[in-house]
Amino acid sequence: MSRSNFTPMERFHEILHGHGLNAMNIGINHIRIFKDSRKLFDYYPLRMKLFDYHNWHQLTYPSFGNDARKWEAEFDGIIRKLTALPQ
Repeated sequence: MSRSNFTPMERFHEILHGHGLNAMNIGINHIRIFKDSRKLFDYYPLRMKLFDYHNWHQLTYPSFGNDARKWEAEFDGIIRKLTALPQ
């Protein structure tokens, strides 16, 4: 059984780069995101889930039935919120 990656990874990395964030693959379906060498959140691309060390966030799956860019707005909004918080 193969796994589908619902996250458009090229766009995912463009958004990270736009915010000055770095990514490290921790394992299969687990990416850790850093800002200034500090952990910001973990992302699970197969399930489109983000864990900010306080809360889980489920991003909208891009599909023909909904706005395919909705997940981008959700993802960008979460990053903006997390990067605005005092460290």
